[in-house]
Amino acid sequence: MARTGFIHHFGTFLLFAATVLLVISCISAPVVRSIALLKVELPSSNVNNGGNFNFLPDFDDGESGRTGNDPSVTFGVFGYCLNDVLGGQCPRRLGYSPLGIIEDLVGPNRGQSGNPNFSPDQTFGQFYSDNSESTSRALTKAMVLHPIAAGFNFLAFILALGAGMVGSLLASLVALFAFIITAVTCIIDFVLFGIVRSNLSNGWDSDDDDTLGLQVERVYYDNAAWMTLAAAVLSLIGAVVVFFSCCSGRLHKRRERKRAVKGEVPATDYGTPVAPRRRRWF
Repeated sequence: MARTGFIHHFGTFLLFAATVLLVISCISAPVVRSIALLKVELPSSNVNNGGNFNFLPDFDDGESGRTGNDPSVTFGVFGYCLNDVLGGQCPRRLGYSPLGIIEDLVGPNRGQSGNPNFSPDQTFGQFYSDNSESTSRALTKAMVLHPIAAGFNFLAFILALGAGMVGSLLASLVALFAFIITAVTCIIDFVLFGIVRSNLSNGWDSDDDDTLGLQVERVYYDNAAWMTLAAAVLSLIGAVVVFFSCCSGRLHKRRERKRAVKGEVPATDYGTPVAPRRRRWF
């Protein structure tokens, strides 16, 4: 691996970087509330279009750094966090309903008494289908693939670290499998929260009093979602680079052996040294 050492180590570094990004995504909300796959910003308590919300914002909290002015919900791999809402709870669970959580906060009593189209009999459930709710709940259970993808990327990194020819080939195969898992994980994340984002983004617009829907200020993919996407890209590139270095090393090994047999140059580390053939004078 002498001639392809730099390329090989570069691919190894990419696998390590993919592992780090996936580990960070695993410690998203509720572990670290500032890291999330999706963030839903709710209107503050003093901007409610003349009505009252179905949640209570937090007061100043010096320990958590929350001031009660930024109510939001951050969704992560193993749960979610209520920021400046209902005491800032962070339930930890595998499998939850993002739409159901928003329903509990701004659903049955959305506070749209100032909206001429608002009817107290209408509920949040009219703004998304049961299929959307059940699909999003089921897909959150599949987010367990995050730590699994991180584990396979780390395994590929260990195999590629200082590996020889056989080790590099095995590392490239494991890295390819790790990329597949990471790509599936990324797709699940964007499909899951795409459903949530689509349902919530079609809701109430604070600039349009004639629009009847949900009182949600903003819904967007957060840092952990882009980390997962970057990890999938790095995993793919790392697998390709490690496999290339393996094939290139085999090619250099064959060339060195042929040249050593012909007596052109002494053999290198790629093969067993072969003494040059002596000329016979008789």
